[in-house]
Amino acid sequence: MEEQKFTIEVIDDPEFNARIHAEGLQFKKNMHWLSAHWEDVLPQARGQYVAVAGEEAFLSPDPIEAEQLATRAHPEDKGVFVRYVYPEKGARLYGHRRRMGS
Repeated sequence: MEEQKFTIEVIDDPEFNARIHAEGLQFKKNMHWLSAHWEDVLPQARGQYVAVAGEEAFLSPDPIEAEQLATRAHPEDKGVFVRYVYPEKGARLYGHRRRMGS
């Protein structure tokens, strides 16, 4: 098997770094807004994707459409946050499906 190679590149362009930093801050702001307004969004968001831009939620069964709705409403916000909301309430259990013992 051939060894995989990767390249690490340092980007020291101040304009690029400032833009990426600003987008990250917008993303965090939208994420925190959803966290603070979760109860307002939840009932109608179950089973759909929620996209947040400009501290406003947009719902759609399709993630791309949700992101497009948010981007059209807030084109200046480059930190759009998108996540799926499960249709049912309750805890999620994740685990291995392999056999335990013999």
